[in-house]
Amino acid sequence: MDGLPVLVGVAKLNESDVHFRLERLTSAAAMSSDDEEWVPFSRRLEWSDVKPVPQDDGPNPVVPIAYRDEFRETMDYFRAVYLSGERSARALDLTAEAIGMNPGNYTVWHFRRLVLEALKIDLHDEIKYVNCAAASNSKNYQIWHHKRWLAEKLGPEVAEKELEFIEKILSADAKNYHAWSHRQWVLQALGGWQNELDFCHKLLEDDIFNNSAWNQRYFVITRSPLLGGLQKMRESEVSYTVDAIISNPENESPWRYLRGLYKGESNLLICNNQVSEVCFKVLKAKKNILFALSLLLDLLCHGFQPNCEFKSIVDKLRNLVPESSSTASLAVTICLILETIDPMRSNYWAWRQSNLPSSVS
Repeated sequence: MDGLPVLVGVAKLNESDVHFRLERLTSAAAMSSDDEEWVPFSRRLEWSDVKPVPQDDGPNPVVPIAYRDEFRETMDYFRAVYLSGERSARALDLTAEAIGMNPGNYTVWHFRRLVLEALKIDLHDEIKYVNCAAASNSKNYQIWHHKRWLAEKLGPEVAEKELEFIEKILSADAKNYHAWSHRQWVLQALGGWQNELDFCHKLLEDDIFNNSAWNQRYFVITRSPLLGGLQKMRESEVSYTVDAIISNPENESPWRYLRGLYKGESNLLICNNQVSEVCFKVLKAKKNILFALSLLLDLLCHGFQPNCEFKSIVDKLRNLVPESSSTASLAVTICLILETIDPMRSNYWAWRQSNLPSSVS
């Protein structure tokens, strides 16, 4: 048969067809083509009217890709359907097979959305399909984009289910960027803020070093319409963060979080006694002092006036610096210590020393 397929109309599926096809498509997303015998499209009766369209690499391709036969034939039939504009049940099945072989093909995902809209298929069923695909391809951008498209279509009614699914993904990979990005989008676009701070706390209880959970906590306290904003939450968050620092002073995340609570308001940072006190406690313990010294340096540069105890503690750390001068200022001494204990960033601390405000240098 010459030319492209004639069937370009829209076929509607009844409810039993939808569930039958959903079961097939979900299975296709969960299995690779090696898990069962693959039947070529050329031997499938329902595709006998279609002439496949081969990939055109030009007359003399420099480095032709050695595609598997299954992949090549599937994409040849997909090109035929795509170019003809067919919107049918078999076209939907075809996209599932193509996605199963290459979940990152954005053209196939785009075409699948066109077919879904044309067939008016229940998108709740499509969520089940894409969730199955995401479970085994959790870092595939095209899958998460498809999930967002579905959620936009269905609206706030799916917010809770989306958050539950993302939680499952994060339980396997707590730092999955795509999952976190989708979670933030769901919260802002569809809602579901009620338990998000508790969710962050749970993740940090499991792993206090989870910088993604710290980032999400900051996102919640600054964006949630239920908490009143950063100014209202700052005092309790400072206490929460200080406790985390005391427990693990070598953990950089809460130190960064503490700074973030005063972003653009350094005058408030140096006025909060909890901030300077946590530096004092960590330095007094003489263990894992890197981030405490770094924060103390920032406090000094913004006008913090240390008491004699602070000066005494830092003075006792001078022995970490070879040939240190007893006449050097507190800020200079801190920079020298940081150069020694943080050799990976020694050039940075040397730069900080050379750019200290005159009031502290």
